[in-house]
Amino acid sequence: MSCAALAFSFAFLTFLLWASQPFEMQPLFADIALPVPLEKTFTYIVPPELQDAARLGCRALVPFGKKHATGVIVKLAHETTIPNLKSIRDILDSQPTFSDEMLKLTRWIADYYFASWGEVLKAASPRGFTAESKRSVKLTRSLEQAGDASQVENRKRKESVQQRILQILSRNDGVTIRTLQKKIGAKGIYSTLNRLAADGLVMIEEQLPLSGRKPKFEKFVRLSAEASARPNEELLGELTGSKQQKLLEALINHAKESQEPILLSSLLKETGGTSASVESLRAKGLVEIEVKEVPRRVEFTYTEPRQKIVLNKYQSLALEEVLKSALAKEYRTFLLHGVTGSGKTQVYIEAIAAVLRLNRTAIVLVPEISLTPQMVYRFRARFGDAVGVYHSRMSDVERYDAWRRTKSGTYKIVIGPRSAIFAPVENLGLIVVDEEQEATYKQFDAVPRYNARDVAIIRATYNDAVVILGSATPSVESYHNALTGKYQLLELPERVDNAMLPKIEIVDMVQERKEVYAALKQELAKEERAQLAQFQVSSISRLLRLKIEDRLGNKQGVILLQNRRGFAPFLECPDCGYVEMCDQCDVTLTYHLLQKHLRCHYCGFVKPAPTLCPRCQGINIKYRGFGTQRVEEEIQKLFPQSSVLRMDLDTTARKGSHDRLLKKFSEEEGGILLGTQMVAKGLDFSKVTLVGVISADTQLLLPDFRASERTFQLLTQVAGRAGRRELPGEVVIQTFQPTHYSIRHAAQQNFKNFYVEELKYREELDYPPFSHLLLVEFKGGNEKEVARHAERFSQLLRKLNSHFTILGPTPAVLSRLGGQYRWHILIKDLKRKDRSGRFARDALRKALDAYRNSALGKSRAVKLIVDVDPQGMM
Repeated sequence: MSCAALAFSFAFLTFLLWASQPFEMQPLFADIALPVPLEKTFTYIVPPELQDAARLGCRALVPFGKKHATGVIVKLAHETTIPNLKSIRDILDSQPTFSDEMLKLTRWIADYYFASWGEVLKAASPRGFTAESKRSVKLTRSLEQAGDASQVENRKRKESVQQRILQILSRNDGVTIRTLQKKIGAKGIYSTLNRLAADGLVMIEEQLPLSGRKPKFEKFVRLSAEASARPNEELLGELTGSKQQKLLEALINHAKESQEPILLSSLLKETGGTSASVESLRAKGLVEIEVKEVPRRVEFTYTEPRQKIVLNKYQSLALEEVLKSALAKEYRTFLLHGVTGSGKTQVYIEAIAAVLRLNRTAIVLVPEISLTPQMVYRFRARFGDAVGVYHSRMSDVERYDAWRRTKSGTYKIVIGPRSAIFAPVENLGLIVVDEEQEATYKQFDAVPRYNARDVAIIRATYNDAVVILGSATPSVESYHNALTGKYQLLELPERVDNAMLPKIEIVDMVQERKEVYAALKQELAKEERAQLAQFQVSSISRLLRLKIEDRLGNKQGVILLQNRRGFAPFLECPDCGYVEMCDQCDVTLTYHLLQKHLRCHYCGFVKPAPTLCPRCQGINIKYRGFGTQRVEEEIQKLFPQSSVLRMDLDTTARKGSHDRLLKKFSEEEGGILLGTQMVAKGLDFSKVTLVGVISADTQLLLPDFRASERTFQLLTQVAGRAGRRELPGEVVIQTFQPTHYSIRHAAQQNFKNFYVEELKYREELDYPPFSHLLLVEFKGGNEKEVARHAERFSQLLRKLNSHFTILGPTPAVLSRLGGQYRWHILIKDLKRKDRSGRFARDALRKALDAYRNSALGKSRAVKLIVDVDPQGMM
C-alpha cells in the first residue's frame, strides 16, 4: 500500500472515531433585560435543549431571586467570565417579539433617560405580554381529522414530554400552559410547545389574564362555486322559504359587487334571516361558510363631509421637500410651521401616500386622545383598513390585537398618542408628530420618562426615515433647531381655501369688573350697597356675551376655553381666611358641583364640601374662581335655549366619550362646546365662528419658565378653531394681564415676534434652547429624611461638577403630593460649555452610582427619580 493510501486510511479511521463520539454543543450564554429598576442586564446559561429557540428579541422565563421573571434576550455569546450562573427555564416566543431595530431604540432610551433596559422594553410591549399571560394549547384540526396515529406514536417514542403533552391535549379541547405545567410537572415546556406548533401538531393561542385576548374569529358566507355557475332565476326558483330566498338574493347581489365573502352577522341583520336558514342553504350546496379572523378595530362614530382637496402652492412646496428625502430614503427632520387651518394634515396624508407607494410604513403621533377621532376618520377615508389605532383608552385586548396586526404587516399606518412610537412597524419610512410642542408627548409619571417627539427622531435615524414635526406654535427649542439648521423649516403662511385668520379682541377683566361694579352701585339703593362686598362678577364679559348671543341666533357654533375643571378652584371663608387644602398635597381642593364634594386634582383625594367653616364655624363659605362646571352653569342660565357640551376630564373619562361629544357637536345647529385645553387643538368644525377664552391667565401664573410659551401656544391654538371655512371668525380673550407679551403677541397672531422676545429671556436665564436640563427628585414620607438625601446627593454632584450649574436642593413648588414630600435638584448644563450634554450626564451617572452604593442610598424610605429634559418644573 502506498504512503498516500495509508495516510487516507488513517484519516478516514480518525474521522469515524470522531463521528462515533457523542456531539457536545458549544456553551451559550444570554444577557437578559429584566423589568427591574437596575441599569444592567443579567447573564444566564442557555441549556442545550433551548439553544435552537434562543434568539435576540425573544422573551425568556428566568429564575430571579425566589421567583421567576420574564425578560428579553438582548445578547448571545459563547463565553462569559461570570461564575455560578443560573439557567434559563424556558423561551416563550417562537419568533422574536422585538426586532433588532427596536432593541437598538430601547437601548438608547434606557441610556438617555436613565432607565433600565428591561423597564423600557416593558413599556414598549403590549400590556399583559408576560409569562403570566394565559396561553391556551390545543391539537390542530388537521391532526384530529387525519387521525395520524403514526405521527403521534413517533412523538411518544422520541420525547416523553411531547408524548405527555399530546396525550393530555387529545383528552381536552384547549388547555392553558399553566395547567399543562402542573399536570406534567415541568415548567420549561414553552420551547417544546413551540416545536410542536412549528410541526403543525398544536395551536397556541395567547390571551391576557382578562378574557378574550385570543384572536377574534367570525363566520363569513358566499355563494358556492356550483351556485355561482347557475342562472339566478333557477336558484331562487328552487327555494320555497321566503327567508332562504332573501338570503340567497342578498348573496347574489353582493357577489356582483365583490368577490369577498360577507360577514354572516351582517347578512342576517340585513335580511332578517336566521342561522338555521343559512345552514339549510349550505346543506343544499348553494352557499359556503368559512371562519376568518377579524380585527378588533377601534371604531369612531365621528364623520365629516368629504371634500375634494387640491394642495395650494405652499402645501405643494412643503410636500416636494419632504418627498425628496423620502424617495432618497435618507433621514431628515422637517419642522412644518403652518398657521392654524393651513392644511398641515393634508401634507401628512400626501406624504404618507408616497411612502406607502415605496412599500414603507408610517407612524402618526397626536398629543391627546381627543384629537384621535378626527385624525383617524381622515386617514381611514384615504387609506382604509391599512390604518391602525393605539391609545390608552383601548382595552388590553384591543391594544394587543392592534399590536399583533401591526407586527404582521396588516396595518401600514399607526395613529395614536406617545406610546404609538413603539408600534412594531417594519420598514418605517415616515413619522409625523402633530402639535409637536405639546408637553403630553413627555411621559412624566412613570419609567421611562421619555419624550415621544425626541424618540421619534432617533427611531427615524435608525430607519433612514423622514420626520415631520407639525405645529402652528412650535416649541422654542424646535424652532431654534430649525433656524440653526438642525431641522429643515417648511412654512405654510396662509389658510387653505382662502379662509381668513380670525379677528381677536382682548377684554381687560380688571376694567370690566370695575365698570360692572360701578354700574351696579348706581342701580342699588343705599341700604343695599353694603351687599356689594359679597358681589362676584360673571365669568362671561359683556362683549363675549353679546357675541355668543349673535352666533347662536345665526345657528353658528361657539367654542369656549376654560383651562380649569370643576366648579370652583377653591373654597374660602371670608371671615377667618380659611381655605380647604388637600390632606395629602400642598394644593387647594377643587369643588365639584354635581357630586357636591371637594377633590384634589393631583392625588384624587375626595371629601364632602363643608357647610360651615371648619376653623371659625362661620356660614359665609365662598366658592372662589371659575372651573368648567361653574362656567357651564352660567352659560345655561344666560342661554337656556342653547345646547352646551362640556369636554374635560370629568366628562370624557369613559371610553368613546371624546368621539360621542365631537359627533354630537358636529351634528347640531349652533351650540356651545365648552372645555379645557382638549378643545384648543386640532378640532376642525366649519360652523365655529366664535371662540371665547374665559381666563387667559391660568397657565401664565404658574412658576415655570415655559409658562409664557404655553400661554401663547394655547391662545393661538384655540383661536385657530374659529373661521376655518368661508365664514369669518372672531376670538375674545379675557385676561387680567392684557399687556403681557404672550397675550399681546397671541392677539396679533405673530409667532415670530413672540419667539424673538421669549428667546431673549431664555438666553438671559440660560434656559433651553441654550442649556440641557436634568431634574433630580427625591420623595418620601418623612420630610427631614428627604431633605437629608437630597443634600447628600447634591454634595456628591458638586464634587464632580466642572461645566454645569446646580440649583438646589430645595422643596418642589408642589412640595407634598399624595402624602410624599418632594425635593428637587436642577442641573442646568450650558450648551456653550457642553454642546451634547455628555459631561453633565457622565457626572450625574457617577453621582448616582456613588449614592446608590452608599448606606444612605440603599434606604427604601426615599425614592430618587431622574427626569431628563423635564417639561414641568412643579
